[in-house]
Amino acid sequence: MNTVQLDFENWELVVDLEGGRIDSLKNKGILILGSFERIDSKRGNTHVCVPNFANDGVKKYGLPFHGYFRTAPWVLVQKTENLLEINCETMGFDVHQIFSLNKEYFSQKLTVENKNEEEKPVNVAIHNYWSSELGWQGATLNGFDLSVGIKNNDFTNLRQLNDIDIPGKPLIKWQLMGFNYAKLWTGFLEEGNNKIFDNNYLCIEPIMEKDENFFGSEESMLQSKTKIELRQMIGVVYRT
Repeated sequence: MNTVQLDFENWELVVDLEGGRIDSLKNKGILILGSFERIDSKRGNTHVCVPNFANDGVKKYGLPFHGYFRTAPWVLVQKTENLLEINCETMGFDVHQIFSLNKEYFSQKLTVENKNEEEKPVNVAIHNYWSSELGWQGATLNGFDLSVGIKNNDFTNLRQLNDIDIPGKPLIKWQLMGFNYAKLWTGFLEEGNNKIFDNNYLCIEPIMEKDENFFGSEESMLQSKTKIELRQMIGVVYRT
């Protein structure tokens, strides 16, 4: 690990430059995004998926699952009292993450630039690991129960402004730009006909488009020497 930390107002953010990952995000000491030892013995924490999300692009383009950048080394560009910018350039893509903190919210801005001489397909996502120490059964997104969707690894629609309600946590106000859907997931192992699930985290992963046929389509193409910007913002509302 090669971590950088920001502490501002009630927020504490730890970013690992190995993979450009969010190791932890806390508000008033309460874990919002975290790092977890999964049931499959892998360590999971929040990372970007660029240029592809999952299986899209793996067979046709030979890309790794979740893209190149989650395992690549990132470079610290700048750090201020409440802002952290990191950068990684590989395979013709130049990606910047800008994390910022203020009293109201945490912000993660993601910029993806295609420096190749030809257009390239992109379907960007952020693989969020939300903390759920009391379990994710009964967790809701915009009032809809996520329990079945997590077990079935479903997609769900996203709004620009979303409410995430996880047992034992403050209400999370989640604002998005550039993302239309979310993948629901948690780690599991299969034992016979049964699945054993991790319960101390849940993944609500914003993604540009959910259709695997999108990657490689005309709509997915990022033109040479152009960029796209995406963003997620997280605020918390404490219950009275």
